[in-house]
Amino acid sequence: MTNARAAGTSSATLTIAALLAIAAGHVQGCASDGGGSQGGSGGVGGGSGGSAGATSSGATGGSHASGGSSTSRDAGGGGDVGDSLSSDDAGPPDSGQEAGFITWTYNDKEMGLYLPAPTGKPVPVAMYLHACQNDNVYAGSWLIDALNAIEPCAVFLPTAPPAIDFTCADWGGTYDQELRPNMVDALAVLDQVIERYGFDSKRQYLYGESMGGEGVFRLLVDFPGRFAGAVSAAGYTLDKGASEMARTPLWIFHGSDDSISPVENDRAIYQSILAADGTEVRYTEYPGLDHVPAIEQARTEPGLIDWLLAQRRR
Repeated sequence: MTNARAAGTSSATLTIAALLAIAAGHVQGCASDGGGSQGGSGGVGGGSGGSAGATSSGATGGSHASGGSSTSRDAGGGGDVGDSLSSDDAGPPDSGQEAGFITWTYNDKEMGLYLPAPTGKPVPVAMYLHACQNDNVYAGSWLIDALNAIEPCAVFLPTAPPAIDFTCADWGGTYDQELRPNMVDALAVLDQVIERYGFDSKRQYLYGESMGGEGVFRLLVDFPGRFAGAVSAAGYTLDKGASEMARTPLWIFHGSDDSISPVENDRAIYQSILAADGTEVRYTEYPGLDHVPAIEQARTEPGLIDWLLAQRRR
């Protein structure tokens, strides 16, 4: 059921460093920064990930580059996660381990995966697309705690290294002619982990913030039948692809005073999705909130994580 609402204002105040970073990095264009580095324990979202911190922003681009692959392994936040990968293996470790957090590299991009304890049945998997220049590959990610507080859920954390020619559009978006290499690699690894660990392919979820929100919009256009549900917080999209986006339950968040990613774009795509008979789109706009505060507020939105996990692909 469609739900459009405006939530009241409440959010952490940006630090001086964050404001300086935004001012220094902002370039007119499509893409934007996002939630900054996530810190230690006690952050927003009720989990152990920190709040959105220092940020930077940028513009879109069309640069494409790719590289070779190498692998490594790290563990944390859980039990034994198995043996290290061989140097010529481009995928994650083998299944069979207990709950834990593992990392490896794919095409020189660090990948992270949280594995919940075995439940005896396939668990859902959420792919989190980070904001500009975030290093989100660590066991304390807020989304891990938020999802697993409701039910066991795997969380895949790919990374998008900054492009050479353009910054803060590293996942790409609806402004591109084709998927950027960072997104191609993220999807390839998502396929790998679903197959290797037997995750529930009908419960693949997307959560993207800022630059990552742009990536969410793009994926819903290119893969309208793949994901069970998606969240885009403070993202950017052209007003295109609404009929494809309408096929996936989507909750859009934005601050009315966003100085990085214009709120008008999300307002427009929301209306276009409704016009395309989208009955499973929600839009929440936070009055008076800028870019990062809106991202943080969305993380604590009542019912959001329950709503996401309730979605099933038909």
